[in-house]
Amino acid sequence: MVSQRFILGAYEPDQPPHLTDCLINVSNAYPSANGYRPVGSFCSFAPALPTAFMGASAFLGSDGSTLLLAGTKDSLYRYVSGNWQAILTGLPAYGLWHFTQFGDFVIAVNGSATRKVNILTGEASAISDAPTAEIVATIRDFVVYGRASAQKNLLQWSGFNNEDSNVIGDDQAGYQPMLTGGDIMGIIGGEYGVIIQRSRIVRMTYTGDAYIWQFDEISANVGAIAAGSIAQAGRQAFFLSDRGFMMTDGVSVTPIGNERVDRSFFESCPRNNLSEITAAIDPRRHMVAWLIPGHPSMVLIYNWAIDRWSRLDLAAISLFSGFTANTTLEDLNKLYPHGLDTIPYSLDDPRFSGGDPLFIFVGPQNDFGVLTGCNLPACFETGFFSAEEGYHSRIRSARLLSDITEEATLTIKMRARLGDPTTGQVKTIVMPSGRIPLRVNSRYCAAVLETKKGANWSFIQGFDWEIIAGEGR
Repeated sequence: MVSQRFILGAYEPDQPPHLTDCLINVSNAYPSANGYRPVGSFCSFAPALPTAFMGASAFLGSDGSTLLLAGTKDSLYRYVSGNWQAILTGLPAYGLWHFTQFGDFVIAVNGSATRKVNILTGEASAISDAPTAEIVATIRDFVVYGRASAQKNLLQWSGFNNEDSNVIGDDQAGYQPMLTGGDIMGIIGGEYGVIIQRSRIVRMTYTGDAYIWQFDEISANVGAIAAGSIAQAGRQAFFLSDRGFMMTDGVSVTPIGNERVDRSFFESCPRNNLSEITAAIDPRRHMVAWLIPGHPSMVLIYNWAIDRWSRLDLAAISLFSGFTANTTLEDLNKLYPHGLDTIPYSLDDPRFSGGDPLFIFVGPQNDFGVLTGCNLPACFETGFFSAEEGYHSRIRSARLLSDITEEATLTIKMRARLGDPTTGQVKTIVMPSGRIPLRVNSRYCAAVLETKKGANWSFIQGFDWEIIAGEGR
C-alpha cells in the first residue's frame, strides 16, 4: 500500500478534466495560496429598501464619518442608525445609480438626475448646470460624466476643483465625444482616467493646456460588453469583454480568464443576461467579484494577488464595496442600556468610528448584509485522475488535509475509460479522526468533497490517498 497526496488546485473549469490538479467545480469557498477557505452565510445589517434596489455605494469623509447611499428608481436614501432615511424623492425615473466622491461630497447620477450629497451632513442638493449622465468618476480635480446629456458616447467634465462649475469653456470645463469605440461603458478615476467603451479603451491624461486633456488609445479592439462588469481597485480595473474577463492598468490589457473560466462562464450565462451583472471589489481579500442574478445567483471571484479563481452560489441580487458605519449615541444607548457611564471604552475609541472596509451583498428582499454567518455548504470537484497511471487501482481510504472533523462527505466517481459514462460511485463521510474509509477499484476516479452548512472548518487543501496497485491495463 502506498500513500499519494492530491492537492486541490485552482478552479479552472475550462481545462480538460484529466492530467490536471485544477478543479472543475467549486462552490462557496475563497481561494487561498495552497487551498481554500470557507465563506460565511448572509447576515443582514440593514433593512430592505422601500422599493427595488437600483445601486448603492459607501463613502468616508474627511472627519472619518461614513455615508452609505442607496437608490431606487426615483429616490435616494442614506443609512442612519439602522434605518433608511430618504434624502431625495420624486426624481425622474431612469436607470441605475452611479456615484463618485469629490472631496466631502458624493456626486450621484442615474441618467436623469444629477445631485450631490454632503458626506458630513447627509444633505442633498442640486449641482449648477450639471449634465444628466449615467456614469460618473473623479479624475484628478475634475468630476467626469459619461453618457452625458443622453448621448451614449459623450464625456463631459466640470471646472477645475469645482463640482458646481459646469459651463463649457469656464474654468477648464469641457466635453469630448468618443467618435469611435461605441458606447461609454465605464470610467476609471484617479490620477489619470481610463475610459472603457464597448470596443475600445482610452487613457485620459490631464495636460492643462488649451485642450485640457489628452486621449490615448490603449486598445482598439477590446472593451466591456456590460457596464456593470467594471470594477476598480486602485489603478487596476477589471471587466468582462467579448473575449472574456480582462484587467487593465491604464497601460495595457491582460486576459485573466482565458482557458480558465471564460468558456464555462459564457456557456452558463446567456448574453441577454449580461446587463444584470454587477461587479465589486472585496478590499480585505484582494478580490474582485462578478454577480449574475439567478436562483441561486452565481458569483465568480478572482484574487489578483494569487491569480486564482473561485465561485459562490448564494441568494443575492447585487454587491458593492462599503465601510462599517459610525456608532451613534442612539446605537450606544442600545448597546449599553444602563447609561454611557457603563461603556468600558472612551467615546473617542476607534472601535466606534467606523470606516473599516466591507464587502456588502444585497439580498433578494432588497436588504443589505455581509457574509459573516455560519459557513455556507461548500463543494470541490476534481477532474479524473489515475492513481496508478493507466492501471486499475484500489483506493482503500483517504485522509482529508483540512481542519474539518465532521459534516463532510466524499464521493468517488469511477470510469473505465475517460470517454465512458460514470460506471459507479462510492459515497462516504469523513470520520472524526479525519480518515475516510473507501472501497474503490477503478482505472479513473474523480473526487467530490461536500461540506454541510454550518460545518466548522477554516481551510481545505486536499487528500492523502492510501492505494493498492490493482489489475493490469
